[in-house]
This record gives sequence, C-alpha cells and structure tokens, in this order.
Amino acid sequence: MSNALSGIALIVAIVLVAGFVAYIGDRVGHQVGRRRLTLFGLRPKYTSTIIAVATGMVIALAVTLIALLVSNEVRTAFFRLDQLTGQINALQAQAQSQGLELDETRTAALSLPRGYMIANIAFTLRLDAPENDELQQLGLFFDQAVADANAQYTKLPYNLRPYPKRAADPEVQAGLRKELELIRNSALDKEGKLRSNLILVLPVAATNLFPGDQLTFNLAHYLDIRLARAGEALASQTVDGGSPPNLNPLIANATIELAKRGMPRPFLLNPSVNAPQVQSLISELSRLRGKYRITAKSSFDLYPHSATAVYDFSLSPGP
Repeated sequence: MSNALSGIALIVAIVLVAGFVAYIGDRVGHQVGRRRLTLFGLRPKYTSTIIAVATGMVIALAVTLIALLVSNEVRTAFFRLDQLTGQINALQAQAQSQGLELDETRTAALSLPRGYMIANIAFTLRLDAPENDELQQLGLFFDQAVADANAQYTKLPYNLRPYPKRAADPEVQAGLRKELELIRNSALDKEGKLRSNLILVLPVAATNLFPGDQLTFNLAHYLDIRLARAGEALASQTVDGGSPPNLNPLIANATIELAKRGMPRPFLLNPSVNAPQVQSLISELSRLRGKYRITAKSSFDLYPHSATAVYDFSLSPGP
C-alpha cells in the first residue's frame, strides 16, 4: 500500500512541476511574441520557437531529476543498468547450473548423502585439557577419519575420489583451530559458563556426494550431555481401540524431539523399539474400545555418545 501511495505522489509531483515549467515557458513565449523580442539576433518567431523547445527540454530535465531524486530504481536504471544486466545473466547461469545439478541428483546414484558419517568412528573432546593437547587429539581423529573414509568410499559401489589432505597441512591446521574455537564457543551458556567439558565429534559428509566426486567432510560436534532420562516421555498420539495402531508417526515425532535436544542426526537414522513391548501393546489395544494415548519414551538415559535411540511405549486412557 505504501509503495502505491509513493508512486502516486511521484506522478502528482512530476505533473505539477511539468505544468509549472510549461506555464513559465508559455508566459515567456507570450512576452517575447508581444514585445517582439529577439535572441541572438534571430527574428521574433524563431526566438519563440527556441523558447518553446527550451521549455520542453526543461520539462524533461525536471521530470528526470525528480525521478532520480526520489526513486532508487530509476537511479539504478540510469547508472547501473549494465551492472544489473550482468548480475541477472550471472544469476540465470547459476540457476541453470543448479537446475542441471538437481537433475543429476534425481538421476544419479547417490554415494553419500549430506550429513552421513563418512567413517564409523567418533571422538569425545575434553574441553578442560590444554589447547595444544586438544588440537593434537583433534588432528589424530581427523587423519583417522580420512584414512577410514578413503579406504571405504574410493571403491565400488561408491567410486569417490580420495580426500587428499592431512591434519599436518597448514590449511587443515588453521581449519582445526577455527573448529576448536567454534566448539568452545558453542559449549558456553548465555553467562559464558561451560555447559559441559565433553564434546562428541563426528565426521560427516559436507555435501551430497556422487560417483566421481572428491570426498569432502565436516566435523560435526555435539554437547555430550544427557538428552533424556530413562522412561522420559518424548512424544504421544491418540489412537482408537480395537484396531492396530500406526506407530510410525509417533516414532518420527519422538525422533524429531531428540534431534531438537541435540542428538546427532546420523544416530537417529534407524531408531530401535522395544519389540516385545510393542507386540504386547498391540495385543492389548485390539481388545479395547474407545480413545487411548500411546506415549513413546526413552528406554535409557540418552546421551549423544549413546549412538542410538531405543523407544519404549506405554498405553493410557485417552483424553
């Protein structure tokens, strides 16, 4: 609404200025014709013509200046059009490239999805240790992740190109120092106090990787604190008695809750359930009628280093 009002105000201002300039030009032309004045020694009728033309030019100049003063879009069109055109062309090329990449993603066999662990190892970093010791331990973990990933994913069926760098490389050393600083900052609360001395570090794929891509990865870190107590409710759903329940949405919601609390994503890809308990619950529910509530709970005290999630279930009368 405000943009529309601004546009209307601009049009009104331009019309008023143009009318004012035209009026002045008309009066000057009238006086020139009446008094038979001359300009540069020209005949009066030619002088009137020059004044009329000049008036039109002044009107055009006034309109242009007003538009330039009040509209950033007009200034861009006048002075940065070539730059804007270049940016548009670059963005179109980028969009086309991303479209091709998306098509490849849809058709090519994915070797490793983004966020997937590139090596079946984890490292618990102690933040109360000397910084040089922390950096050394992080470097050893980095090299072990590279060795394991190169050994597994450079062969069939993955066919990725090996990761070429080592922790001793200056570029990697600088990156590990920044990573360590980021880890330390993320472990602090709002008052600057350390929430935990223990940080779980995992090597995960930095992007979606396809056959022929070079292996790349990040070090994902998680505060290694208790995320759920044994028996703590994580999610619930209402079901009807007399029919077998669909527990998939309940499991999905419990998994989302754990992810929000800080459980590593790779450890939530395949959560487990207490199978005998599920069978007993289904059997009991088949004999009941009415509304009931099923609650998903953590089977044990759950930490990021637990490396998996196991759900128990309980049945209670519904709301």
